[in-house]
Amino acid sequence: MEFLKQFLIFSGLNEEEFKQIERIAMKRTYQPRMFVFMEGEEREAVFFIKSGLVKTYKIDEAGNEQVISLLQSGDMFPHVGFFDRSPYPATAEAVQETELIVIRIADFDDLLMKYPQMTIKVMEIMGKKIIDLQERIQGFISKDVQHRLTHALMKLAAEHGVRKGKGVYINLPITNQDFANMVGTSRETINRTLNEMKKKNLLSADRSGILIYDAEWLNGSS
Repeated sequence: MEFLKQFLIFSGLNEEEFKQIERIAMKRTYQPRMFVFMEGEEREAVFFIKSGLVKTYKIDEAGNEQVISLLQSGDMFPHVGFFDRSPYPATAEAVQETELIVIRIADFDDLLMKYPQMTIKVMEIMGKKIIDLQERIQGFISKDVQHRLTHALMKLAAEHGVRKGKGVYINLPITNQDFANMVGTSRETINRTLNEMKKKNLLSADRSGILIYDAEWLNGSS
């Protein structure tokens, strides 16, 4: 339960209240490429990532994967639908071996009814996600691929980055295809754009992550 205390929605609860959460929380482990849930399935639970990496995405009419987010330890999901019975809005898939803390929707609803301060915090989280989505849509409309990729790198650096001197290291095993799915282009275009950035000594990448040499460049170019 010490792990769950770091989440915004649980801040302010006392030890007795946390004991109630402990009674309804479960632990599940997922291997890489296992589905946590699929888009359109009946909503079952709220998930809190203890370790690992989860990718959420939608499939468009042409069958293309559109990555919505990459989530790691300390994240909760899904971020919408807490106040209705709508199905899961996207698919969630484990990228690495992942350990989740799971609270069933019915039990989570009871928590929201019992502790109104949690409901307010959930609404704050949903509001931030809506703003993120609006910014992403605006980027798709008004920016070229390089700007969209730079914005994606900036967001990943903010959420998952570790400072390395003047730079920042994005500690995620993200593929070029994942980037293509995030910014709405082809893998070939992402390959070309990343190679151009590497030639300019802006970044380097391997299977475990991406190193941005100068964080100021990243913030100034997006």
